[in-house]
Amino acid sequence: MITRRGFVVTFGGIFLLTSGFAYTNFYLTLMGVYLLVGLVVTLPLFALTANLSGIEVDRHIDKTKVFSGDFLRVRVTIKNVSHRHFDFIEVWDQYPETWILAIGENFIASRIEPGSSITFSYILQARMRGRYYLGPTEVIMRDRLGLHYYKRTLKARTEILVYPTWKDVRRMETLGKQRQLGLMFGAHRTKVVGMGTDFAGYRDYVPGDAFRLIDWKASARRGKMIVKQFEMEKNIQIMCMVDSSGSMGNGYPENTKLEYAIRAAVLLSYMGIERKDLVGTCVFSDRVYAFVPPSLRPNHMYDVLEALAIAEPIGWSNFPEAVEYVVRQLTKRTLFIFLTDLEESPGPLLTAMKRVIANGHKAQIISPFGPWFEAPVGQFGPVERVLAEAVQEELWARRSKISRALSRFGIDVVNVGPEDFLPVIIKQYNLAKQRGVALH
Repeated sequence: MITRRGFVVTFGGIFLLTSGFAYTNFYLTLMGVYLLVGLVVTLPLFALTANLSGIEVDRHIDKTKVFSGDFLRVRVTIKNVSHRHFDFIEVWDQYPETWILAIGENFIASRIEPGSSITFSYILQARMRGRYYLGPTEVIMRDRLGLHYYKRTLKARTEILVYPTWKDVRRMETLGKQRQLGLMFGAHRTKVVGMGTDFAGYRDYVPGDAFRLIDWKASARRGKMIVKQFEMEKNIQIMCMVDSSGSMGNGYPENTKLEYAIRAAVLLSYMGIERKDLVGTCVFSDRVYAFVPPSLRPNHMYDVLEALAIAEPIGWSNFPEAVEYVVRQLTKRTLFIFLTDLEESPGPLLTAMKRVIANGHKAQIISPFGPWFEAPVGQFGPVERVLAEAVQEELWARRSKISRALSRFGIDVVNVGPEDFLPVIIKQYNLAKQRGVALH
């Protein structure tokens, strides 16, 4: 193929040739013919020698799974396994468009001798969660004059899985170390009177009580048999239902309703693991895309992260199918926390909630309100502002109607925006712990 310099030479040859004929100038005509013939003659000669089969490219990365915002080092090695040398060779290693090239360059231009190798490296920053690929790699060979080039694309690609951001968990850990989490969000443990180790109080002796529970000093003071009561901590089981329908993708890039819902699910799962609660995750829209059952396995958090990493806003919200699928997998009472924008028809949602309640489970909906995640009304013109306010009022009235219908089943709807989404998920989790919802 012809390079940009080759096109310049071609245009110059045609221009000189045309000018020579126009002005009957022999020298201009000769120069034009010389440029065009030189370009035509060198092309087949270059084509005969252009062979990149002896070039091998190896890509090495330090990890294939990273968190959003993390940095990734890529090292590329080019080997010449042939018996010929390449005077000028370029290697371009492709990376996702949404990533940031933080340090270095993703290409190299150099001469490579037979049996030798060259290496270059660069550092990328993964900006958004999801499944990405590094590659393919393009190897370009140019002739000595830079008029022609031959390109070969190596199909080898490296898959990178980018987990949702971990900064919310780090922030919560910092607050916990400063002992501010309980003050800010009211952290509580679920206590149930039983055979635990924490003292809960006294009560009158009942025949059948163990003699080791009798407090003889208290009994002597009161003139009757008194026994000690202890309390033990009980854990709860939660199922986080993440709606990944198309409407959840609305909002600013990297801060859509779905992204906030995923961040909330990550935070909820981490808090549950830290407090020995069982938290599962289900990603669904028109079908169930990922399901991670409630568990305390060592790798449970990574299973949740992988399920959330590949979530994409697509389809519509099929609540009955998702609930039916999850209910069949559960054997214990569970608190269902739905993260959904409630922009689908309310009929299927009510049907799904009836199924949840009928099976002895509890449910709660934390709902991002669409207009709060989109452009503020103040950024619109007069006409757009009026239309936006009308749409917002209509959506709010519709949401209020759905909330009233759900309240008949004892299901609360908490409306959230970008600023209070994560604090609300922490608060609702702690309230569930305090009230002893879905004990197991």
